[in-house]
Amino acid sequence: MVAMNAGRLLIDPPADGPTNMARDEALLAACIDPDAAPVVRFYGWTPPTISLGYFQAYSEFEQLPAPAGDLAVVRRTTGGGAILHDREITYSIVIPTAHPLVRGRPNRLYEVAHEAIIRTITHGARLFGGEGPSCGESSRRGPFFCFERRHALDVVVKDASGRGWAKIAGSAQRRTATAILQHGSIILDCRYEQQPCASWIELDPELTQPAALQSLQDSMQQSLAVELRETAWPTDALQRADAIRAQYCGDDWTRRRQKIGQDGQAMRRSHTDTGVAPPSRR
Repeated sequence: MVAMNAGRLLIDPPADGPTNMARDEALLAACIDPDAAPVVRFYGWTPPTISLGYFQAYSEFEQLPAPAGDLAVVRRTTGGGAILHDREITYSIVIPTAHPLVRGRPNRLYEVAHEAIIRTITHGARLFGGEGPSCGESSRRGPFFCFERRHALDVVVKDASGRGWAKIAGSAQRRTATAILQHGSIILDCRYEQQPCASWIELDPELTQPAALQSLQDSMQQSLAVELRETAWPTDALQRADAIRAQYCGDDWTRRRQKIGQDGQAMRRSHTDTGVAPPSRR
């Protein structure tokens, strides 16, 4: 048997929106070595939170009625529609752009991760497919909620009618010169009618969160062709995330997509932010 390459696995307890987004960004910022091992992180959300896609106007959230309109809100650095994070498993993958799995074809990471999700969920889960636009091409338009959008690489299952498809998992990317961050949500259960979606519990009423997490971990390891070794957060990475977190808590970023540097001045964004489509420079 050929030995698998090693990858890092981080499993975090549920956290608030700024903490979750800051930790993903810290992992991306730390990935500058082209030979760095892929990192897979699993996490949850508390309290329930709406994450806005990078391009979405804050005014769209302000128009959202209760109960979803009363939830906490954070802005992602990735494109696409808003996500109502509640009873779900969120994953993130950070991988060097030079890694053989994605070198020259970053969209391949969507296929790999979603293949793992499909293999785990079963129950007829599949890629939506079709010839429609990719997520990045419509990241600035479409329904407010991500799970009301349909794109070729989304994971779907048959809806309640049995005649259509309901989205159960979707992902988005941010790319820099050295690395790709991809994160996405797998819906375990849904208690908010304002974001129509499928849920894993509907397909498997006996499912538990620990069992779902273990299955996803095993399947992701297989798809990425790495041996995921669970590790603790390095102290310096946590310190970096703590420093970044303040940005995600502030109105400058949440309302106006404006990051503020240590000198208090607005920073120009010079990296690449995308959904599924190839990157476009801002």
